[in-house]
Amino acid sequence: MTDYSEIAQHFARDFAEATLKTQREDGLFRHIEFSAPKSMSRLIVVTWPYNLLVAGSHGSYHFERFGKDTEDMFVWLRGSRVSPSSWSSKLVNGYESVCEYDRSRMESQINERVAEAIRDDWAPKGLEAAVREEILDSHLLDTKDTAFQLVSEFQHGMTFRAECSCGLSEDFKGDGAYSSAATWEFYKHKADGEKHKVKVRQTGGFDFDDFTEWSVDKLSYHFVYQCHAIVWAIGQYDATQKAVAA
Repeated sequence: MTDYSEIAQHFARDFAEATLKTQREDGLFRHIEFSAPKSMSRLIVVTWPYNLLVAGSHGSYHFERFGKDTEDMFVWLRGSRVSPSSWSSKLVNGYESVCEYDRSRMESQINERVAEAIRDDWAPKGLEAAVREEILDSHLLDTKDTAFQLVSEFQHGMTFRAECSCGLSEDFKGDGAYSSAATWEFYKHKADGEKHKVKVRQTGGFDFDDFTEWSVDKLSYHFVYQCHAIVWAIGQYDATQKAVAA
């Protein structure tokens, strides 16, 4: 489980001294605001049936959830444990709208795959150094698109074998190994397509063949901050309502 304690503490410091102002109170239609002059922070929470909008110094996020317990969104969230990952699926703009690339997660995925190859004793010589030089030390790892391009293009110690149904074969390694193996049929073997069937297979080397499945995103700091803000705001609102009633 992701640790959001640092963000929770940041929010708590910002709103340690804050005042609540109710702009609208009409059943499920609410508009409440908090201001914290010392931290120059502002928080706004607006509700209407099945909807909640949180806005302010750390951005605006619109939640919508239709259910028996969500006509009043305060009922759904009141006293809840802050769960940004789960709540992100209830955003009108969807989960991806609050995701951002995390270089550290990308590095972790890369290092994990290299460590597996070394542990299982099939890593080509010099793999760690090559990954460090060509990927981990590159500024292109700073953005998601270029990072995945680096990973997808990386190959080290690749070897291939071209094999023909007639029994002839040849091994290729080094730069251009695959293209050499792929063109062997035409330039080396002189194969007749009707009499010979040539296949090329990888016999060694390392590449990142599963990178499309990697999760290298994290929830944005501001979204998680506002999730903590919602639960706190509802608690403050409820306390004020009880005080008025008393």
